[in-house]
Amino acid sequence: MPTYSTPGVYVNEGALASLTPSVSGGTSAVFFGSAERGPTAATLITDWASYKRTYGDLKNAYDLGYAVYHFFANGGRSCYVVRVVGTYDTAGGTADSVAPTKAANTDIAYYPTGSSNASAGLFDATAVSNGNWGNNVKVGIVGGLVDPTADKYPTFGVVVYLNNAEVERWPELSIDPDSNRYVGTVVNTYSKYITVSNVATDATDANMSFILEGSEQWTLTGGTEGVVGAQDFATAVDRIDNVEGTLIMNAVGQTSTTALSPLVNKAAERGDSFVVIDPDKTSETLTEVQTVASNFAGLSNGGYAAHYAPALVMVDPGKTGPGAVRTTYPGGAVAGLISRTEIQRSVSKAPAGFSAEIAGALGTAVDLSDADIGTLYNGNPYVNAFKVVPGGGIVAYGARTLERVGADKFIPVRRTLNYLKYSLKNLTQFAVFEPNDQNLWSRINIVVSGFLGEFYRSGGLRGNNAAQAFFVVCDETINTSNTIDQGIVNIEVGVALQYPAEFIVINLSQWTGGSNSVESV
Repeated sequence: MPTYSTPGVYVNEGALASLTPSVSGGTSAVFFGSAERGPTAATLITDWASYKRTYGDLKNAYDLGYAVYHFFANGGRSCYVVRVVGTYDTAGGTADSVAPTKAANTDIAYYPTGSSNASAGLFDATAVSNGNWGNNVKVGIVGGLVDPTADKYPTFGVVVYLNNAEVERWPELSIDPDSNRYVGTVVNTYSKYITVSNVATDATDANMSFILEGSEQWTLTGGTEGVVGAQDFATAVDRIDNVEGTLIMNAVGQTSTTALSPLVNKAAERGDSFVVIDPDKTSETLTEVQTVASNFAGLSNGGYAAHYAPALVMVDPGKTGPGAVRTTYPGGAVAGLISRTEIQRSVSKAPAGFSAEIAGALGTAVDLSDADIGTLYNGNPYVNAFKVVPGGGIVAYGARTLERVGADKFIPVRRTLNYLKYSLKNLTQFAVFEPNDQNLWSRINIVVSGFLGEFYRSGGLRGNNAAQAFFVVCDETINTSNTIDQGIVNIEVGVALQYPAEFIVINLSQWTGGSNSVESV
């Protein structure tokens, strides 16, 4: 980089930076579900290891972990996790508060000034999140390198154990609030297992010492699980309000409209998101699959959601051996497939077909014939089924939303519109507070046309040329003196969207001795 010392104007030559964002690969998933531990706020997860550190390893009682695992296994790049905790129980037709609690301990102690027997509180430790898991947390205190003096606090270390295995160690901490190793700051900022409070405020003393023999570890107690109900999922939806970008959302294992309606409505409200709806894992017949699907026929904003069924028999990464299989909700794998398809092709490519293999899938929970798949695909609502392809694995074999009419009954059409709305909004942010005149309109035309041209060349729009694929209007015909006085810039954009080829019809002719017969393939 050149060095500038004298005030003035310096002109450097370089490559032109792109004015348009990438046309694919920008979608993240959001999974709502129960977990052993972890925050309830929407938390970015970039790989399977980070999920395990934050929410715990795979356990059969928590389907959320399996959804996230199969998301990454099927090509997903990043996702957000919203842990749903139990505060609502509908058993017996009543709404009872069943709030879970965090495990805690108030006896972590030290020898106070001037005493060699009695102990006082060093700090209180509490599990970072509610649930039974916190009852398996122990907190230990170990000595530090700094000894106490009349004007200096001694240092100590905090060791955190989970299921008797050390998971964290924070050395050279202090109860001095002015120290950059103050226990309340270090632990509460970085620990994934505990928070501390009520830190001792004793004055410095040369006789201060910490308990290091006999009682170095204290077990947290009192953690409880709440009963998670459909209403808990409904109230958790608003936690993604600060998450930006195009999203694929999945409430793991939820088939209740109480849980799903707010999620689908949120996707429509945002205008940039899409919901993948799971089947019921217990469905064993075509009729049972249809019965569950019928619950979704009345969902409003159906173009923003799609239902996949049946459940999949998948590899169980939490086990080993020939019996390591599990009937699993497919939403996580489907979200990964959608992300993978977008990266490899574009958002306009339907995430379905013989190339849409579900990694880790060994079979389906319900055996479906081709006729059954057709029955589901043309049902009310539409159901995207999974097809067993000999030698090709299990593939997603449907690309329809819950919408019955209109262009957005196709998943790629709906998601393309979502992507374009989100991208065009971000592309034109520069225009806010700019002078509202021909210069601004010209810049908007250039930027938006450049983006749509790149999207067309990637295969996202149809047409023999760019003029047939899209148009952009931002001029005096739609920006009048009246709209200018109101501070409004109007932009009209038209696009020719790609539709998936669902039914390939081939008429095969046999020509023999001057006559022919025709068969449909």
